[in-house]
Amino acid sequence: MKIYNTLHIKFLLVVIVAFLSGCSKEFLDEPKNSGLPEAVVFSDRDIVQAFVTGIYDRYKGQWDDDLTDDDLPGGNVSDPDTGGLYAMYFARTIKGNDLIQAPSWFLFDYSHENRGATFRRTRFTWTFNYEIINYANVLINGLKESTDLDDATKKEFTAVAKAIRAFHYFQLALEFAPNYNNDRSVARIPLYTEPATVNSIGNPPSPLTDVYDLILSDLKDAVADLSEDRLGKSYINKSVANGILARVLLVTQDDWTLASSAARAAYGGNAATAVVSTNWDEGFDDLADQDWLWGHFQDGSNETNFFWMAPHVFTDHLALSFQATYANTNFVDTFSDTDVRKLFEDIYNSSTPYREFVTTKFVFTFGSDVPLMRKSEMVLIDAEAQYNMGNEPEARDLLFALQKERDPDATLSTNSGGALLDEILLERRKELYGEIGVEWFDAKRLRRPINRDPEHRVVVNVPADSELFYLNIPQSEIDANPNMDQSLNQ
Repeated sequence: MKIYNTLHIKFLLVVIVAFLSGCSKEFLDEPKNSGLPEAVVFSDRDIVQAFVTGIYDRYKGQWDDDLTDDDLPGGNVSDPDTGGLYAMYFARTIKGNDLIQAPSWFLFDYSHENRGATFRRTRFTWTFNYEIINYANVLINGLKESTDLDDATKKEFTAVAKAIRAFHYFQLALEFAPNYNNDRSVARIPLYTEPATVNSIGNPPSPLTDVYDLILSDLKDAVADLSEDRLGKSYINKSVANGILARVLLVTQDDWTLASSAARAAYGGNAATAVVSTNWDEGFDDLADQDWLWGHFQDGSNETNFFWMAPHVFTDHLALSFQATYANTNFVDTFSDTDVRKLFEDIYNSSTPYREFVTTKFVFTFGSDVPLMRKSEMVLIDAEAQYNMGNEPEARDLLFALQKERDPDATLSTNSGGALLDEILLERRKELYGEIGVEWFDAKRLRRPINRDPEHRVVVNVPADSELFYLNIPQSEIDANPNMDQSLNQ
């Protein structure tokens, strides 16, 4: 059970004081590790809130090459492609056809050569998600055993912890297992619902049905008990939990009614107002935008991961950055000239096909916020749910609500059947490119291939249901967990 060895089986308290005094936009200071015992942490609501704040801040953590703690030899040697949650999303993003990665960071993800059991991508993704899951379990257990906190506080933060735990088990299921509907009995993901201790032994992997049952149970509990109140948009509230639930139901595809209602609860029910955004052509870097439901805040002066923040630092070619990501000319051609999202430029005048276009969607500064979830995505999930429920007119109306907001010359779709679904999926790519790996996510869940155009720097075609859609189990986990064996990677 490598993840718990990595954590030293110690309780990490993240004490953040400044957020208690309020802030003008959003505050997530750097976490400070402390040795306070759990009895102290779970004696006071403010300290519990500080612990939760620290969990979210860990989403922006820099992860060491050898994935050891910073106080060990070789610690604090990190790389931009293992920079936190956004690094995992960007690794998915550049596995598709729409964007092209130069031979820079994420080049092995781009070429689909980064799934080996000993590779940094595999170890980071496993370790990152299981560490956060353990924090969530510590939180749930500490709240349950506390004799000092009132019931309302326990209920509130237990709901937060369950939403966090569900979110990260969902990431593990996406990254380390085949598509859920290929074979729901596949067992690759161990489940843990109690905090690790010095005596913990790694659990055996659970069938995907059990993994998704826990994810859905946690999310439904969270939705029921969370409120919309939160300290800022870096925190999960009821709307965000509904959004995560809607995403999960896109994968399970067994309750489109709930997918629609969860998406509507997330975006507020009025598609026309939900999709309004001022971020387009403004750098896509401000979580104050009303379209953003959830994101990473960057304070612009006190962060330690300035040059790790995907997608901005990789896609912006007009700032001091990695300047590593290009746009496929065929993807560019899917946007009309009147579409506000057509933010592509030929700045290099290059004869190299893959370098023809860059996107100016994302502007990189030290204060660039990062989107994790938007209302517009939820509107498109609702459209797909309506399509699958046989309500094609409603699906077209929802689709058009977004299209006409982005393009004044847009017209209501006349497509039906598979053509309508394809239009919804294309709109998801146009709206969300660079953000959450939507092209890879949709191909995997819908059992579709990813076929690259000849313009790519590396032309690789990924067949539907290919093993390239998921990573191997880290060798370090197989070596440390007696209930995992090498056959999982054969």
